Amino acid sequence: MKKSKFDYDVIVIGSGAAGITSAEIIAKSGKSVAIIEQNRLGGSAPYISDIPTQALTTAAHSLDSARQAAEFGLRTQTVGYSYPLIEKWKNLATRRSGAKFTSDYFNKNGVAVFRGRAHFISKNEISIGRRHLTAEKFVIATGAKPLIPNIAGLNEVDYLTMETAMNLLKPPKSLFVIGAGETGCQLAEMFAIFGTKVYLADAKSRILPREDEQVSELFEEVFLKARGMEVFSSSRVIGIRKHGAMSIVTYLQNGVERFIGVDKVLLATGYAPNTDLGLGNAGVEFDGNGIKVNEFLQTSVKNIWAAGDVLGRFGNVQGAVYEGEIVVANIFGRNKIVPDYRAMSHVIWLSPEVASVGASEIELTRANIKFKTSVVQNSAIERAKTSNFAVGFTKIMTDKDGRILGAIVVAPHAAEIIGELALAIQYGMTAQQIASTIMPFGSWSEVVRLACAQV
Repeated sequence: MKKSKFDYDVIVIGSGAAGITSAEIIAKSGKSVAIIEQNRLGGSAPYISDIPTQALTTAAHSLDSARQAAEFGLRTQTVGYSYPLIEKWKNLATRRSGAKFTSDYFNKNGVAVFRGRAHFISKNEISIGRRHLTAEKFVIATGAKPLIPNIAGLNEVDYLTMETAMNLLKPPKSLFVIGAGETGCQLAEMFAIFGTKVYLADAKSRILPREDEQVSELFEEVFLKARGMEVFSSSRVIGIRKHGAMSIVTYLQNGVERFIGVDKVLLATGYAPNTDLGLGNAGVEFDGNGIKVNEFLQTSVKNIWAAGDVLGRFGNVQGAVYEGEIVVANIFGRNKIVPDYRAMSHVIWLSPEVASVGASEIELTRANIKFKTSVVQNSAIERAKTSNFAVGFTKIMTDKDGRILGAIVVAPHAAEIIGELALAIQYGMTAQQIASTIMPFGSWSEVVRLACAQV
């Protein structure tokens, strides 16, 4: 058997969702593969973002539900919490999720592991410290890192990021959150439930600016009335300074300079793709938005591919896993596959949950696609009455023939409900087909049937 001139058939850089998926599939196919990780094996999802956030927000929402349970005749006057025990629970959930991602695990599955920072020397060679490795092909799956804004005085204060916010010994008495996107809103609501006085600011004209406008309006009202938060839209933070144990935040709102003193400042201003790995030496094109790829996820260099958050697209695990699968299929398959993102769902872990799939009204309008919209409030179904929870709605967008193009569900368990709408979009189903499907009486999914029937 002729020996390959390369150390590996494929080297995968990054061990997050996209990297792990790619490496394991390649190993199962009998190819030689190595994975390189600078930080923790398993990427950020088990340790920093998805899992710890969901564990803490689950605890917060459980506490919130318990406080509201007096309506059901339950005695709730003594409901409280121990934050050290909540942290213990979060750490347990994190260990459960990331426990298997060890060097031994990868080695047993045919994947060699190298720890350190990868740096391209050429299109077929990388360095890891003093070590050099070669491969016929590469998959870049290095993910993204928190974006630190350029704010005067920021480095003088002990600010929080998502990672450090997950590891506090106790909730701060007051918190200024810079950035009202998905991450900022999730953490703002969580701390507000635990008793923190929260100030939420964003330079955009509304919170959750990437979501449907109706979603933004709903949660601004929830945050103000139910959570006791203060929300500053169209507000740009221009400076932070230390004043004793406090941080003084200065921001511009509608041209007026204002300031607030808080215990902690949390940065939730987005993420930047991890592209600092000598891509220029390999000839790979990239910019501030991420690595540039063609429709098959192939970079400007034919033997190098990329997947996941380093592309600057979705920022979710399911998207990274999907792209990891597509990359391997396109590296070794004769017939190249173009990823189909139509049924890519997205969830924001608020109370109620926000789940969306397919195209939004804004996207359809910009694409000059004619569509119909149906909206039904949760209050229209029996489950809202028996649960004493009427906040939220379902919105369905269809084409002229009734095929579902996009959907938004704002309700308890929306993450579970959105699956049927993702399936409908994936297979070109109509709203009438869903409306004529028998659904359990007294379930949250009834609001989906009503919204489809209304079309």
